[in-house]
Amino acid sequence: MIDTAYTDIPSRKDNSEKDEELLTEIRDRYDEYDAQWQDSRKERDKDMRYICGNPWNDTDREARDKAGRPCVNEDQLNQYVSTCVNSLRMNKRGIKVDPAGYGSSENSALLRQDLIRTIEYDSNAPSIYAAAFQAMVEGSYAFFRISCKYVHNNVRLNDPSMFDMHITVKPIANPNSVLFDPYCKEPDWSDAKACFHLERMSRKEFRKQWPRAQTVTFAPDYIQHSASWFPDEDIVVAEYWRIEKEQKNKYLLDTGEVVDSPQGRRVMDKRAIEQKTVKQYVTNGVEILDRKNFPGTILPIIPMIGLERWVDDKGKGQRKLFSLVRLARDPQLALAYLTSQEMEEAGLTPKTPFLGYKGQFDSSRTMWESITKIPHAFLESDIPDNWPAGQVPPLPQRVPFTPNFQEYELAKDSCRRAIQAAMGTMPLPTAMARDNQKSGVALARMQEEQSVGSYHFVDGYDRALRLAGRVIDEWIPTIYDRQRSIYIRQPDDSYNLIHVNTAGPYPDEKTLKPVQYPVQEVDHSISISTGPSYQSQREEANDFLNALVAQMPNLPLAPPQAAQLLSIAIKMKNLGPRGDEMAKIVYPSQDDPTQTMQQMQQLQAQSQQQAVAMQQMQAELQKLTFERQAKLIDNQFELQIEKMKLETQIAVAEINTKSQELKERSTFVADTWDRLQSHAHEAGLTAAKHAHEKEMLASELMADAEGAGAQRAHDALQAGAQRAHEAEIAAADRAAMPEPNQAAPEANG
Repeated sequence: MIDTAYTDIPSRKDNSEKDEELLTEIRDRYDEYDAQWQDSRKERDKDMRYICGNPWNDTDREARDKAGRPCVNEDQLNQYVSTCVNSLRMNKRGIKVDPAGYGSSENSALLRQDLIRTIEYDSNAPSIYAAAFQAMVEGSYAFFRISCKYVHNNVRLNDPSMFDMHITVKPIANPNSVLFDPYCKEPDWSDAKACFHLERMSRKEFRKQWPRAQTVTFAPDYIQHSASWFPDEDIVVAEYWRIEKEQKNKYLLDTGEVVDSPQGRRVMDKRAIEQKTVKQYVTNGVEILDRKNFPGTILPIIPMIGLERWVDDKGKGQRKLFSLVRLARDPQLALAYLTSQEMEEAGLTPKTPFLGYKGQFDSSRTMWESITKIPHAFLESDIPDNWPAGQVPPLPQRVPFTPNFQEYELAKDSCRRAIQAAMGTMPLPTAMARDNQKSGVALARMQEEQSVGSYHFVDGYDRALRLAGRVIDEWIPTIYDRQRSIYIRQPDDSYNLIHVNTAGPYPDEKTLKPVQYPVQEVDHSISISTGPSYQSQREEANDFLNALVAQMPNLPLAPPQAAQLLSIAIKMKNLGPRGDEMAKIVYPSQDDPTQTMQQMQQLQAQSQQQAVAMQQMQAELQKLTFERQAKLIDNQFELQIEKMKLETQIAVAEINTKSQELKERSTFVADTWDRLQSHAHEAGLTAAKHAHEKEMLASELMADAEGAGAQRAHDALQAGAQRAHEAEIAAADRAAMPEPNQAAPEANG
């Protein structure tokens, strides 16, 4: 649908010489873009035929239909496409605004993000983004647009808000209705110089929509001059978007100010820049039907591009766009062929199970006709007419036939694996596979592997959202250029009324604090990034709060803090009005500023009381500390005394033990001495007895030796005396030695 909502200048004027140059440019660029996009469009149409379950081309399908052969398809593509698309639907993304340039701040970025969030919600943008993403996954490219509309269409004529416009996001259902600049080089195609958004309508509808058009009869010379704009009996009406550039000089003054003209002031630097302007022309190829100026420097037709590759074609680089199903088409066609062949071979199974001669089935014909359905006790076969006499005809035989289903299933399974490899994904786990997994981590890994194989399409989705955020950010200062009141959507899905472009601060609706929300064209240079949506943040916070509430009795929280956390947990549950009422009962200060102030005062009073109590507790604690230290010293002194007593007792015991040992040793020495003296007395008596005996012996020897001579007797007498003397010495030594079973006394005893 041609968008004509935004107007800033008169819609049309009579064709001039300049318009003729513009129309020539439009027709030439249209033919050029159409030729560049022809291959991509053909491939996309083929992708969509596969997605719709018809991989057969018209020639093969017609030949099979005429021959009565089956022409079927076993779809394996849509399950993987749905997995990719639904995974993104479950993990929504949102546009995020960050301060990045001169004049921007965190508060200004938050205002821009709140405005963009409101625009997306009012436009149902998530559904538009998801539809474009599905079109990109299925056909390699898709588009949506940034537009604007009046906030109120049916208002009082004297209401100034009837001139308020609002930015909106709109879908482009048919991607082939857009001819985008094929020569852009940026990854998000933000450097596009021009594009077409086409709509084909009947001539009757054209006259109705454009009654002021100069050309309404469409003579043959017009049609011949611009044949591509007049297919059959229809008319192609196009929005032609173009970036127009104008060279301008900028001057940096010594005061730091940047101006268009120095006007005699001192210039520090000079720079030539290109000032871009977005133009829209509505045309049917032979005249300009409408023209508009749009804010910003980027075309508001947002491309969402899949896998992009460049190939060399006769020495010239050519862009190739791939969908998720592009490389899976051949194995899908092979699977369709095998399925059709399997069905065809199944159809060749004989429907007449028994074979026999004519006349063999005459008897009990009814039984033979129902043999495949009704069990019979027996069957009879007749002898055919004119059968040679004496010969027994063979019985009817069953025709054996076994289709090659097993081989077909193996080949089909190979095709399925080829489809999975081409799409970079894996099948969803079956019930048996889930049973074999021992933990949820394994299943999460399997799902992650499925998403990783197609994540480059998600990256294309993110690029499109970033580009849309940049366009909206550029439009905001122009569209929201007057003072107005706007309900903006907060991250927690609540609304807050703000007043933009007011002359001074205005009290905020909730906090009652004076705030100001200026929306100026030069106050921001903002970078746009994608991040998780608030819903995913809500789910994570909900899980965290559930665990926190379970542990709340064990946490050192003050009652107001516990009440606030519990109230937030209730609201995160999305229980509806009853849940909101419960949250207000638990923590009523969330929406009532007066109660908030009262509770703040109460909390301050409680804090002061707690401070006094804390001081008292600290003094008491100090006193108890001193008493404890004194008691500790006493206990240590008593412990030391007890230790000394114990050591004294141990020393006395040791002294007594040593004294007892010395007494016992003295007694032992005395007894030993007495025994030694007794042994010495006995040894003396024995020695005297031995000496007397020796003397008697000597007398006898002397008497005996008298006859031998005196000398001999004298020698014998001396030898006997010497032996007696040695015997006395040996006896004395034996008497001095202790007995073998007695211990020798100590040397110091």
